[in-house]
Amino acid sequence: MIRFLVFLIAVYLIYYLIKNSIKGGTARNTYQTPQGNKEKQADVVNTHLKEIAYVYYSATKDDNTCDVCKALDGRHLLPNHKTLHDIKPPHAGCKSTKGCRCTLVYVTRDEEGSGEIESLLKRRGGMCDRQTIERGLA
Repeated sequence: MIRFLVFLIAVYLIYYLIKNSIKGGTARNTYQTPQGNKEKQADVVNTHLKEIAYVYYSATKDDNTCDVCKALDGRHLLPNHKTLHDIKPPHAGCKSTKGCRCTLVYVTRDEEGSGEIESLLKRRGGMCDRQTIERGLA
């Protein structure tokens, strides 16, 4: 029985080595990105950013919500705004005992009213609170 297992393992190793040599020699656990793939990934990210008009920050408002999350609740941000990348939930600075439970709501350009909010955000530096948005659209 042991001889059979050793034989089976040896056959599998030979098969694995031959298969990888035919594919180009990359092992299964190593990750190598071709140069052209980086350009494709950048295009995908830019395409998604082009489709997003703005981002809405939503916090869970209860007794366990920290002050940072309460302050950011209801903020509208442009998708490329620096603050968005610093505070992307769940952020490490949250002092809630239950952990950060905030979410980002991505609003695309094809939704009704998103163009007006996006242009208002661009005029205001990329971030506004809910009251500023409501006054600007009124």
